Amino acid sequence: DFMPGPKVRFQIDEKKDIKTFFCFSDDTEYDGGRSLNWAILKKYPELKEQFKDNVFVGEKKYIEEFVLNLYQNEEKVMNENLELYEKKWRKIEKEFYRLTDALFPLRKWPVGKYISYPTIWGMYPRFLDDKTFQVPFNAKEEKSVNIIIAHEMLHFVFYDYFLEKYPEYDEHSMVAWHTSEIFNVIIQNLPEWIKVFEIPSGAYPEHEKIITEIQNEKREVWAVDELTERILVEVKKMDK
Repeated sequence: DFMPGPKVRFQIDEKKDIKTFFCFSDDTEYDGGRSLNWAILKKYPELKEQFKDNVFVGEKKYIEEFVLNLYQNEEKVMNENLELYEKKWRKIEKEFYRLTDALFPLRKWPVGKYISYPTIWGMYPRFLDDKTFQVPFNAKEEKSVNIIIAHEMLHFVFYDYFLEKYPEYDEHSMVAWHTSEIFNVIIQNLPEWIKVFEIPSGAYPEHEKIITEIQNEKREVWAVDELTERILVEVKKMDK
């Protein structure tokens, strides 16, 4: 038997996506504009004039209208895709919870909304405070959506574990972020995960070296404590 996890709900909310735009534009102070470029400017170059040196100088109203228009134009596609995403997720959610329960035996899932929203932006953020996340509204590869959902859900349970075990870090700490991203890729690329999801999870460029090193050990099973410790050692050497 295993601990079934929360039922993910699928909802459309353009207000959420307006907020997401401003999350990406506020993040530029942390990542030098990388997320802003990946998520927004590459996808919608017409929004470049809203920024000066990666700082938003436009009108909030302009962005609100931009998002609302896109949502109106894409309404049919969004509804159809969201329905499809939900069907696909329901098919494997039991397997997913079986896998996470094997990783975190008997750990209760943290309290939250667990809602999956579509996004028009080019990156798919998660919000740890209320356990909501976003998926591409029109994914090029259908199979990738289950990977993204699993990736964000894994973050929710991992952060809950990590912050409890390592109280010296908080949820905004870069160490926690690096560790959780590397952890996810290693776990999601294990054979039993690939069996369920069919395709691997992608990594951030700055994590590839650490991931390759750990994957080269050819482990098929990891205990969470051991893997986390192993990653932490490497993460603490980063940027030094």
